[in-house]
Amino acid sequence: MLSKHSADAGFGQFFNILEWVWLSRDVYFAKVNKDGTSQTCPNCGAHTGKKTLDVRVHHCHECGYTTTRDVAASQEIRNRGITSVGQMVAGRLTSFEETSQALGPKNVCGLRATGRITRDALVGGGRSRKLAS
Repeated sequence: MLSKHSADAGFGQFFNILEWVWLSRDVYFAKVNKDGTSQTCPNCGAHTGKKTLDVRVHHCHECGYTTTRDVAASQEIRNRGITSVGQMVAGRLTSFEETSQALGPKNVCGLRATGRITRDALVGGGRSRKLAS
């Protein structure tokens, strides 16, 4: 149980860093719901049903769209992202500058702290590592 918790914490930190990188480059970032992506057709949106892990091909009986299961799931995640951005635009999505001013300064850990983030602060904490000879 501890290792799963550690893995979840690492993945959460990855998303915090990813969000910081995209926001610092004036690119919109949001997470979408990953649940059911292999059960929805990315072409027409029809529910294709739960598949067992041995089923590696997505085939929609509504529109006939066929592709690999992983590609279909990634296309559905893309579709959900586009849909969420469209809903936010309709609900007045603010510009990067307005969002930054509302959030205040933010570092890669999501804390409201100012300062320069260096590579050493992100990787290894600045400790030197000697290579085995």
